[in-house]
Amino acid sequence: MTRGLAAAAMSLMIGSTAFAQDAFDTWLKTAELGANQPAEENWEEITRKAKEEGEVTIYASSSSVSASAEDFMKLYPEIKVNAYDLGSEKTIEKVVREQQAGIFAVDVVNTAGTAQMFFDLLPNKRIVNYVPRYLVDKIPVELREPLLTQVIEATVLMYNADTYKDGPPVKNVWQLTEPEWNKRFAMKSPLGSLTSLALLASIVEHSDSFAKAYEAHAGKPIELSEGMENAGYEFLHRLLKNDLVIYDSGSKLATASGLKGQDKPPVTFSSMHYINKNGSDDYANAILYDVDPAGVFAYSTYTAVAGQAPHPNAAKLFIAFQMGSKDLTPETKVEKPYREGESLKTLQGMAAYFKVGTFSPRTDVPLPKGGENWPNVKKIFGSAEFQRDNVAAVNDFWVVETSQ
Repeated sequence: MTRGLAAAAMSLMIGSTAFAQDAFDTWLKTAELGANQPAEENWEEITRKAKEEGEVTIYASSSSVSASAEDFMKLYPEIKVNAYDLGSEKTIEKVVREQQAGIFAVDVVNTAGTAQMFFDLLPNKRIVNYVPRYLVDKIPVELREPLLTQVIEATVLMYNADTYKDGPPVKNVWQLTEPEWNKRFAMKSPLGSLTSLALLASIVEHSDSFAKAYEAHAGKPIELSEGMENAGYEFLHRLLKNDLVIYDSGSKLATASGLKGQDKPPVTFSSMHYINKNGSDDYANAILYDVDPAGVFAYSTYTAVAGQAPHPNAAKLFIAFQMGSKDLTPETKVEKPYREGESLKTLQGMAAYFKVGTFSPRTDVPLPKGGENWPNVKKIFGSAEFQRDNVAAVNDFWVVETSQ
């Protein structure tokens, strides 16, 4: 390429980038988002404009988005909701691919995947953080900045309370690496699941806690196997060597641990919300809340307005709806069915998630029945920075270990 052609190509690239930036900035101003968000929002006006837009499209990592879409249209029948349950990895992938192709079809992005949301989508203007002003003082800053948490979820250790009527079968996670639990511990594959991969990264990040738990269990400091950097990797290594069972479905995990009448049911790493299958499917799952170092690995599912969303006011209204009404207080009493009548009007988008396993980040709302102890449960949270810097290495570790 001649110098003239190279210069022309560079000039074209710079011009294209500047045009894209101008388009994004213009959209932000028109949509009143980012730095243009008013100090006091006029919700009558936002609702009016949202109804004029008449449509909102959601990409989400949870199947509950379909219920949220149905509930939103019960309260706002003038607005059609297009809801797509894509899983965490595919949600992020679809947003990126479409926007790279100049397609701006989605309005709201709901997913976990902290590292990708914080360090890819947000800085590259593929999403915009949006917190309704009236919620700012009702949500801790770490759960609304740099992105708004829609719900706090968790991967937990589950056991069968029908088989183990006297209480949990283990008190320390390292027991699960011993011969008694050979082929009796299970989890969902982290390959293709950002949530499961984040769980592994969280274990590695909190390796000091796992080292202390090992010493409490074995009565001596842990000795790392060759190639293991810390006690987190060592724990995963020993689980795999103990014939860890891998499932491709979270619901299958819930069945494996919770089906009644088993002699030796497995303990599983499962999404906490599967505890609700006890009622719907007559399972006997229980959560290992008191295991050392922890049996609850919590994470955020985020909600954000998509960059250059075609229906920004409908997006704002949907996000506000997801977070529940202004009228909620910790003492608010709601009755089943939550997704109907006055309960729906009060809970709004929280109705589909008002169950053990999905908890609001708001400090001013009631807790679902059975989840009253959630604020005091010992939990491990993974950090966005660790996920960003280490998730690829954790993934590589898993691929190598499972291929042997």
